[in-house]
Amino acid sequence: MKAHHIIILSGLAILPLACGPASTESGEVGNDSAVIDLNKEVVSAENVFIYIPSPIQTAELLKQAGAKYSVDLVNSPENASIYTTTAAMALNMGVYGSDLAFAGIFNQSAETIKYMDCTRKMADGLHVLAAFGDDRKLRLETNINNRDSVLSIITDSYWDCDAMLQDNEQSHASALMIAGGWIEGLYLACRVAESTNNNDIRIRIVEQRSSLDKLIILLDKQEHNDVTLISTQLKELKLIFDKLPKNTDGSLIETKDPETGISVIEAENPTTPQSLNALEFKQILDKITEVRNGIITRS
Repeated sequence: MKAHHIIILSGLAILPLACGPASTESGEVGNDSAVIDLNKEVVSAENVFIYIPSPIQTAELLKQAGAKYSVDLVNSPENASIYTTTAAMALNMGVYGSDLAFAGIFNQSAETIKYMDCTRKMADGLHVLAAFGDDRKLRLETNINNRDSVLSIITDSYWDCDAMLQDNEQSHASALMIAGGWIEGLYLACRVAESTNNNDIRIRIVEQRSSLDKLIILLDKQEHNDVTLISTQLKELKLIFDKLPKNTDGSLIETKDPETGISVIEAENPTTPQSLNALEFKQILDKITEVRNGIITRS
């Protein structure tokens, strides 16, 4: 099996969405650290590091911030039938993945099952239904009241989905899925920050500047017509982020948990975290809403 994308969360405890724990030749998980140079675009087809949040971690942050689950925030399951192109299905696979995590974190059993069905529909259209097979749907339904089990099933399904897309030479679809998930996560964070006026979430939004940079690199690496529009829109969002003051010297340290192999990315010389003023926040909210709404209405 080919090497796959490694998803690393910027600014929070992290969970890799698209790969398993790193291991040594002996089979034991390594415990190494490295300074990551953000100026180097390590974007080879089989070794792409991008700093984007796991949908589950994003949803957990929003719950801790006092968010309430609302069907008005997420993409309606009824929209699943309108997505017919590869780009629309891949992007909304990511969107529904974030919504699935959001429902799971808030113990919304009926909604969780609905969103698993939506992701299965997208996966079927992309010829990777096995990642969300009948066995996993049955496990989800059987364990629907066990939040940890539900989140584990969601994570495993998306790991396998990314792997299958890569193996099927649909790396552009994998990149779009990741982009859709990141966009929905940022959109949910902005909407919750708007309703709760939670400063911690605003700080986390600022910290996604690095995620956005690497996501754009990943999309541009695909050199595929399906990614052109979303890449262009994210570059417009990047212009807003680029105007924000930086709060680190740019050097990041990667460390790995010796038991799980999960990577944690931290600033080497952090300063006081930056938040957003009212104008900055509105600009980001308006742009991410525009991009996200374009995705969920795309056929």
